[in-house]
Amino acid sequence: MISTLRYLCLTFSVFTVAAMAQDEGWEVALEEDGLIVQTRSVEGSDFKAFWANTVIDATPEDVFARLQDVKSYPGWFPDTLKAERLEAEDGSLANYVVTDIPWPLKDRDAVYAVSNDVSPELIVTTVTADPDRVPENSKYVRIREASGEWRLTALNEGGTRIDWTFHLEPGGNIPAGLANARVIETPQKALLALKEYFESR
Repeated sequence: MISTLRYLCLTFSVFTVAAMAQDEGWEVALEEDGLIVQTRSVEGSDFKAFWANTVIDATPEDVFARLQDVKSYPGWFPDTLKAERLEAEDGSLANYVVTDIPWPLKDRDAVYAVSNDVSPELIVTTVTADPDRVPENSKYVRIREASGEWRLTALNEGGTRIDWTFHLEPGGNIPAGLANARVIETPQKALLALKEYFESR
């Protein structure tokens, strides 16, 4: 359980993010269970970006390890059918992910190039679409534009503040309403699943 001090820290961080959102065009779309999801429009796109924020009762290193366990994604990351880590000869990393899309639309697949900047106080993982890294599969629509960032910040009182931002172009003929609903649901479900994972340990 999060202590009273951590709860106050979480409350402060949520209100701080909400204040920042007013300055940067973000709008609060969801606020529950110590989690806030904000969205904003992206110029030239029909699909919104999200910024999700919460506090997890675990160290940044432990949260980072969970995020690096790509094969575990189908068990907790919403709508993920398959996920695997790719490593090139030069040591660069990427994640290959297949995402379920409601019939009759085609499922999507994506290759996300991954870079990590790790320090004791802050871990930053940046992901960008790298669509030509592996050949396309005719069963799926390849996501060709995406970018995002995970920021894991150590709190003085213990625990980790997560800030997760992301935007993608799903490609193909997909209704903006469907995609924008997932912009809220995906970070909500993923971060709640992360919280539950560490609470159950």
